[in-house]
Amino acid sequence: MNLSGSRVRFRLLPNAREALKGIVSDREFLEGFVVSESHLGVWLSLPELEPATEVILLKWEHFSTALLEYRPEAPAERLPVGFRR
Repeated sequence: MNLSGSRVRFRLLPNAREALKGIVSDREFLEGFVVSESHLGVWLSLPELEPATEVILLKWEHFSTALLEYRPEAPAERLPVGFRR
């Protein structure tokens, strides 16, 4: 699933809380806007960061779950199966 362009709430693992201690307050969940993602992790824009153009890298191994809201796409319309007369 591509998280880019979504507001996501991440449950941080203890090693992530330690790594991000100087940037964000020590808490279990971190919420932000995912600017992009790569093989390293997600690039996250946080409301508490100034200026707003700064982002942080949250590595894949630093969180256990990601919570987000999404709307599933409607299934593609398929033609009926069978023989034509």
